[in-house]
Amino acid sequence: MAERQALPGDVLVVTLPSGRPPGREQHGRRPVVLVAVPRGPLRYPVAIVVPLTTQQGPWNQQNPEIYPVIPRGAGGLPQDSVALLDQVRSLDAGRVEGFLGRLSQAEFAPLGAGLRYLFGPAMEPQEPG
Repeated sequence: MAERQALPGDVLVVTLPSGRPPGREQHGRRPVVLVAVPRGPLRYPVAIVVPLTTQQGPWNQQNPEIYPVIPRGAGGLPQDSVALLDQVRSLDAGRVEGFLGRLSQAEFAPLGAGLRYLFGPAMEPQEPG
């Protein structure tokens, strides 16, 4: 069976490495949403992903631009999940363990909008001081 090409909006199962020293970043086996695949010649195949969590609280309700909720069933997710856009990361493609499903354009749109919201100001040159 041929491998399918991963595309933005795919919900994948991956193993995220734990950091040293330990921090608050997501780690372990979990679902993520693929948000980008770098183009052109690369040193190593990587995917840019957003980790998901089923935990919710005031933090995601007060900042839905950075923590959009993806409803149960979307992209094959068994539970409502929160996209942790503040933890977007590059991941070696070899860490991908499985494919759960694909988000529709409407389901994926809040992630793209949230990343633009998060990174937009950072992409503009800043004057010191």
